[in-house]
Amino acid sequence: MKPLSPTFGQEVRRLRNERGLSLTQLANRVQYSKGHLSKIENGRVPPNPDMARILDKALQAEGRLTELAEAPSRPIPSDHTTLRTYDSMFDHHRALGHRHSPDIVLPSLRHEMDVLNTLARSADDPGLGRALWLLAARYAEYAGWMEQERGDDASASEMTRRAVVFAAKGGDPELEAWAWVRAAEFSLYRGDARGTVLSALRAGKSRSPAVQAGAALREAQGYALAGAADRCEDALERAQQLQQAVGESPYGTRSLVDQVAVSRAWSFYDLGRHAEAAAILDTQLPLIAPTALRARTRFGLRRALAYAAAGEVDHACELVSGLLNDIRQVQSATVHTDLTAFSKLLSRLRPAAGREVAGEISEILFPG
Repeated sequence: MKPLSPTFGQEVRRLRNERGLSLTQLANRVQYSKGHLSKIENGRVPPNPDMARILDKALQAEGRLTELAEAPSRPIPSDHTTLRTYDSMFDHHRALGHRHSPDIVLPSLRHEMDVLNTLARSADDPGLGRALWLLAARYAEYAGWMEQERGDDASASEMTRRAVVFAAKGGDPELEAWAWVRAAEFSLYRGDARGTVLSALRAGKSRSPAVQAGAALREAQGYALAGAADRCEDALERAQQLQQAVGESPYGTRSLVDQVAVSRAWSFYDLGRHAEAAAILDTQLPLIAPTALRARTRFGLRRALAYAAAGEVDHACELVSGLLNDIRQVQSATVHTDLTAFSKLLSRLRPAAGREVAGEISEILFPG
């Protein structure tokens, strides 16, 4: 069996999207399931001649996939070891990012992204070079998210731009479209409904179902911000259908089991359907892995906000009280934005159970 070849998987995904096929549609043409195809595209299943032949025919690749599957191994094993090492380190950084302040993770992310950039430029094997560029793109995309969590939108945008450049050099043009999904997220967190929708619509022009699914979610949330309930529902329905076709997306968060359900909850909150939003988050929050502390904290706080807005303020205070230590640990700008909104609710509603919580919130938002 040949070593794992991210280039093979990337080429399969590129050809599939170029042909306008969803994973389900491709699965109907070959002997592989949608889940297995997703693993092939994400580099979790190594290529072999039979696989390459079948996918070559289905995707009309004219032998390109067979060529990639049969390509000889890199004659300098240490370079492949470096690639695998940095790939493993990326998972380590994501694990740290789930639990700690972005300031802890970002210096290493930036340094190793620059190292991968240098290695990719100097690689004399085109296949290895593409794999290094694609890994550098993953580092840059995640660094962009960490910059956003730190509250630096300008740096987040710059990291996303670098991710697009690296991905293009590695043969993955989809990430350029995904950058517009990220732009929609920046607008969403600023409360800019129109900017959110416009960026999402631009991303939605991509031929990639994975990008289209992410774009539809941001579009729905933009409409919810503007109070356009019918358009929001339509976009959520479209996102649901796309998500079912895509399976596991190579982009965005992997902490949520059902991204559509969570986006629906927050859209309902913005539309004033607070009790429904709280009920959805009651179901979704236990599905988030305990190790994904950042996601559990963010959506746990949003659940508390939904309960408070629905009139169950004392219960909301209990929920927030249980989150305070985690909020201190993850140091998230997006969480602090929601914490500020909760603080405003407390100051307006003045529940008896909220006095102590309000004091702790104030210490978090205004330390020292």
